[in-house]
Order: sequence, then C-alpha cells, then structure tokens
Amino acid sequence: MNIEIPSREVTRRIPSVRRFLKPLVERPADLYVLPKSSAEEFVVSAHGKGFSNSGTFNTFRFRTVVPNFYAMYYERWKRHYIGKNEYYYLYQAYLHLYHIDRVNGETEFLLLHCDPNEPKAAAHAIYKQSLHLHIESINAAWPHDIWPHSHIALNVAYLNTMLTNIESLTHAMEVAIVMLKEEVLDLLK
Repeated sequence: MNIEIPSREVTRRIPSVRRFLKPLVERPADLYVLPKSSAEEFVVSAHGKGFSNSGTFNTFRFRTVVPNFYAMYYERWKRHYIGKNEYYYLYQAYLHLYHIDRVNGETEFLLLHCDPNEPKAAAHAIYKQSLHLHIESINAAWPHDIWPHSHIALNVAYLNTMLTNIESLTHAMEVAIVMLKEEVLDLLK
C-alpha cells in the first residue's frame, strides 16, 4: 500500500492537517480538525467555527480567506492488518473549494484530490494517485464538460517520491495548498 502508517500514528494527522490548511483560512483559531473512526476506517476532517459538525465528513465546511468561498477537507484512512499488526493506508485526501452565492447556493469551484491507492490498472490511475486538480466551475459558455472529469496531476513525475510516506505527501499537500491560496484565492479577493 502507498502511504501506510501504524494505527497508533493515525491520530497524529490532526495537527498536520490543521497546519497545512492554515494558509486557506482568515482566522486559524476558527478551524477545527476532528477525528472520526469506525471498524473499517479513520477519518480526519476539518470544519469551521459557526458551521455544523454533524452529518458526514464530506458536508463539513470552513471559511477561506476570500469572502463567499468555503472549503472542505478530509482524509479517509482504511484499516488493514499485516499479520497481527494493525495499519491504516490513505484512501483519499480531498480538498474542495466552493463559491457561495444567494442565487445558486454552493457551487464546487476547484478540487485538490489524492487517491494514493487507486489500483494501478484503473483508468487514469497514475494521475489519480498523484495530487491532482479538478476544475469544476468554468465559463458556462464553454461547450465541453471535460474539466470536472480531468485529473490535472501536480506531481506525476515524482509520484513514487510523493507516495513514499505520509510526511512526503503532507509536504506536497502543503506546497499545493499554498499555491492554490496564492494563485487562485488571492486573485479572487
């Protein structure tokens, strides 16, 4: 498995996630990172002050540095055993940015995904395993709906290095999040 950690280390993701999401939020003190576990998986998700933390992790939101733009982040870790030893492997690490307006409500804008254990035989696996972008909201006049289905890989040439361990993936995530803040969100202010 790519990005695999012993079970005792999975809760250590909470401060790491909080740290790498900080550039996206105006008030870091209003960002909460919560764990949730079941028999099969461990989820680390973020939500902001004033937002509900009930429901499922993919409904949590937090405010970004740009008015009318919210975000959602979660990691899904799947439990498995090697002999008698319990481990978790990273199944998904997903960051979504949403535009909020009174007429249309919430619209997905830009997504940063990583599916490090996508089966190698699956279509687009090399791109999905890497940190990759989905561009969701684009000019409505564009005649082709290709962007939401495209996996714009950010680290494809360094996939093996990025998937070596959770620290290398975390570093890649930190760099990508700062890039999104500076090259996308800051331009929307």
